[in-house]
Formats: sequence, C-alpha cells, structure tokens
Amino acid sequence: MVSGAGVGLVVAPKSLNTETLAWTELETELGWASIATSSSAIHALVLTDQSDPEGVGLSQVLNRPALKTARAAWANQNQRWIRSAIARLVDETLEPLPLALGGSLFDRETWRHIQLIPPGDTMSYQQLARKMNRSSAARAVASACGRNRHALLIPCHRVIRSDGGLGGYRWQLDRKARILTHEREAKRAAREG
Repeated sequence: MVSGAGVGLVVAPKSLNTETLAWTELETELGWASIATSSSAIHALVLTDQSDPEGVGLSQVLNRPALKTARAAWANQNQRWIRSAIARLVDETLEPLPLALGGSLFDRETWRHIQLIPPGDTMSYQQLARKMNRSSAARAVASACGRNRHALLIPCHRVIRSDGGLGGYRWQLDRKARILTHEREAKRAAREG
C-alpha cells in the first residue's frame, strides 16, 4: 500500500479484475454517487446527475459486465465510504480509505501526486508534471486524470489548466467548479474560525 494524503492506494493485481464487486448508489449534495467495492477496497466512485438503478454507468467505467447489487451490510459500508469521500474534501484527517487501482505506472504516479494537493488548492497540469520531474508530460498528466475512476478520492478536480481555466473533468465541469468552491469555502471558514 502506498499512502498519499491519507488515502490508502492499493495497486490492483490482475486477479482483482475477476473479484466479485458489489455496487451501491447514494444521492448526495454533489449529485448521485455510485461506488463499486470488493470486500477490501473501493474499485470506483463515480458522480452523475441521475440515478442509475442498474449500475450500467459504473459497469462501463470499470469495463466489466453487470455488477452485483450490494446486500444490506455491504451497501451500508459502501454508503459510509461515499459519505467519507465527501467529508474528506474538507477534512483529510479522516480514516484512510482503501483504493484498488488499475492504470499504468505513470497513471498511479500521477494519482499519488494529485492526492498531495491540499483541499481548496489547485495545481496546473504543467505544475504537476514538473513536480513529478516530467516537465514535458502535461498532456499525459491530463490523460491520467481522465482515466481516474475514483472521483473525490483521487481529487483530479484540483488539477486545472495553466491559464486558470478548469480544463476537463470526467464528472462534468460544473461539478468540478462546485467541488472547488466547496473546498475553498471550507478552508476559508477554518482559517476564520
């Protein structure tokens, strides 16, 4: 496990691609959150505007056939993890959450560096590439953000364009703006309080 800003990163071995996953969705202040988990880790957390009662969108993100709907105890754990992911936007001292990661070595390196960006702060794709000692890899960093399937937990919303524009966001630009505003307001309130 590699730690980064309090989230446990678990590199997903090939065997996890066949592991049983269960999914749950929950309506939140950020839209509908759908989560797919194994018994030990979060495999994906996605944000959408509408309920997806069959979990089709989550199956597509994971590139897997239909997922199993979580039974009561598993569903309760999944909902706790969703709430914790949202709470972590403003309080990274909360208990680490285990993430099962796919992606390339470069993707995982990018995601680890993204997790070091504090809530309420942003960094450009270019700045992040430089921080990774890969100054010519800004586009590759942006692509790794696009492959992130752990919304909020790997906070790609904190990575923006060099000109200050939002850039892209897999879960909609207006949601990225709302999340950043939420984090900045919480940071300001903590400083003033």
